[in-house]
Amino acid sequence: MNNKISLVISKQEITNALEFYNITDEKYIKKCYECLQNTLQDSILITKFNDIHKLLFFDGLDRSEIKQLWQTNNLYELFGENCHPFITNLILLSGYKLHQNNMDKFLLDEHQRSIHIKRVSESLTKDIYEKNLDGIRISQMLWGAYFVNVKIIEVGRLQYELCSYNPINENISENCVKIHIPKGNKLDIQDVLYSLKNSKQYIKEYFNLNNTNYYCVSWLLSEELHKIINDNSNIYKFYNLFDITPGTDATKDILNFVFGSRDITDYSTLPETTSLQTKLKQMLISNHQINLGIGTLKQEYL
Repeated sequence: MNNKISLVISKQEITNALEFYNITDEKYIKKCYECLQNTLQDSILITKFNDIHKLLFFDGLDRSEIKQLWQTNNLYELFGENCHPFITNLILLSGYKLHQNNMDKFLLDEHQRSIHIKRVSESLTKDIYEKNLDGIRISQMLWGAYFVNVKIIEVGRLQYELCSYNPINENISENCVKIHIPKGNKLDIQDVLYSLKNSKQYIKEYFNLNNTNYYCVSWLLSEELHKIINDNSNIYKFYNLFDITPGTDATKDILNFVFGSRDITDYSTLPETTSLQTKLKQMLISNHQINLGIGTLKQEYL
């Protein structure tokens, strides 16, 4: 161990962070401590851990390195060696002090504070408890970091991300808002309209943006999907709120959000518990191209 290199998070800070995010499971806590001890034995791993911590919490989430992280598939690819699967958990936990400071800096009200704590806690635990994974995926570490940096606020059914580039052409700088649809309740169109209407005051207050463009990049806005679903469905109505530009392949997102896994290659084994799953399964089996949609919210809903 190289004593000149210090990890950016200690055992006491892990304890404090877990308490802050209301995580009390003893097995979870034990794995955090095990990961800490494992990481401290490897100076190269410490350096990489600290570099990712700096990138996520101090360098800015619009950097090209963050986009590369979203495309990273596993821990070995990220660190170049085998490491404890809870290392992504620890990296996200290492941002808790910044999260506390940012919530004060942005003057988040109690409702937004509770949402932020809840969403980071979900990022830290859902992969463990719902997907039975050994640690959280890189995507969950990244998603939690957006809340730590207060890049996202939540208003009713939708989430709104402060963005500095145009999602249709990422080479164009633009202060705008990206809409996200968290898992949970159905996408009731009235709840969506209520959220859009009430989001403006929060975006002005917290992001200091007025009359900005709203974008949404989602498999829900797929033109191919739009053609096969019922025109009375909430997804169909959600699509019609936007002007659509075709995006990249949506297969990974559909497998993840509709079927609960990105790792399936034999599409014939996919479940068919809903009509949407049945329709999408047949499209995947037949190699029918399904693209993401990049939606620009229509002016009448701004």
